[in-house]
Amino acid sequence: MKKVIFGSFVLSLIVVAIAVSQGTQDANRKHAQVATPEGSNVNFVADNIQRQGQFMRLKGSVEMRTHDMSLRADEVTYDQKTGEMEATGMVRLKLATQN
Repeated sequence: MKKVIFGSFVLSLIVVAIAVSQGTQDANRKHAQVATPEGSNVNFVADNIQRQGQFMRLKGSVEMRTHDMSLRADEVTYDQKTGEMEATGMVRLKLATQN
């Protein structure tokens, strides 16, 4: 019985440590929101975001969302003037379902 209680206690500590670790990682991520030339908002999350003139360079587990799609990539360069982007590395695109 003591082994079961001890095992449960150790498992609880591991779960808490993982949750705290993930919370810390998310807290260090950068967030940005920009309006496209058409007026809709684009939300970005990445490990690192740098703005250089009209370009936004996002690196590290980049997530980009609009009202009708989401994109994940290792790196993204977004042109705020034209609304065009270049995604590199492992790139995944998901379009919103149409009803």
